[in-house]
Amino acid sequence: MNFLEFEDFVLSEQCYNNHDVSYIDSKGLQHYLFYDSFWEYQPKMLSLLMSDNTIKVEQMEKHYGYINQTAHIFFNKTNGPTFDVHTDPVKVIIECLDGTKHMEIEGNAVVLKPGESVIIPPNTEHRALNYKKALMVSYGIRDTETLDGLRKNNGDVQS
Repeated sequence: MNFLEFEDFVLSEQCYNNHDVSYIDSKGLQHYLFYDSFWEYQPKMLSLLMSDNTIKVEQMEKHYGYINQTAHIFFNKTNGPTFDVHTDPVKVIIECLDGTKHMEIEGNAVVLKPGESVIIPPNTEHRALNYKKALMVSYGIRDTETLDGLRKNNGDVQS
């Protein structure tokens, strides 16, 4: 997926129906988007694409057909907002899809170009730096706790 494909996807009815979309504001806070209809969602999503906020699309494992890991896509503009330093309880793989992804992992700078990835072990401090426009996917390997919660809440019988 590249920048243009992401924009088409996030504006699509498929995304509206199957994924949780949120944005990260300048304070590093995540805000989920809830709309009553696709026709209400689409123009507001277009406005969000034109903003400086970072967009996060969750449940991409459904899109990719994964059953034992989570996948979230992040789209940020140059110097876009991000989460503070944090850890995840599972192994995470960060893959750059388009642009240049700058990360900090245990205090070390990492730069990813399209097609490149980095593995972050469980409980390792990391954060995105967002120095450049980027589209990346974060895979939570064997993130069964999140998947089980999603399946329960959505009535999904995948196993």
